[in-house]
Amino acid sequence: LITYGLLALLAIALLIAAVTDLRRREIDNWLNAAIALGAPLFWLASGQGWLDVGFHLVIALVIFGVCLALFAFGAMGGGDVKLLTALALWID
Repeated sequence: LITYGLLALLAIALLIAAVTDLRRREIDNWLNAAIALGAPLFWLASGQGWLDVGFHLVIALVIFGVCLALFAFGAMGGGDVKLLTALALWID
């Protein structure tokens, strides 16, 4: 039940990110931080082990590297890089 609640909060946070990005062309840092800091709670609630946590961190690092390259070429904004990296922490 806690896992579904956390996923619902993630969905709300992503909707807020979409609306603010469309309106202001900016995603707030507090929102990216909240998404990233919610991931360990999700890991605990879903009973994931250390191997799974390591997998999440490696995936987030790879996503960050790819998005950082796109940012360097001007194809992506900094808020998008942070959001996708934080979201990658949730991906199984």
